[in-house]
Amino acid sequence: MDEDRTSRNEEQEEPATKPEWRVDTEASRARLEDATADGADGGKLVYTDEDGHQRRLPADMSELGAGETAAAARALSYELGAPEPSYAQIAAIERLNEMHAAGTVSDENFQREKRRLLGLG
Repeated sequence: MDEDRTSRNEEQEEPATKPEWRVDTEASRARLEDATADGADGGKLVYTDEDGHQRRLPADMSELGAGETAAAARALSYELGAPEPSYAQIAAIERLNEMHAAGTVSDENFQREKRRLLGLG
């Protein structure tokens, strides 16, 4: 990457809410360029958690708790300039509301699908 190019985060305004975790781009870049790094102590991306500690997530994400997985996903999305991970869920709920208002979804199906999308059962 050219040094004179600015990152996406420098070009755009900062969103109102920053994630608790951040991707440490310099440490991650060094780790990616290190040919001797075998990944035994974690993945290539380096995160800084809410306490300021550097962390590398395991390749097998099933070992992580839901909070750690969500924090890492938010940090990576933020660094890439992607929308919040919940954006698709919100868009689906809005579309469901539109379909219900248009009469293409019954009240029963609307309630069931809305509960599913909100993770309530």
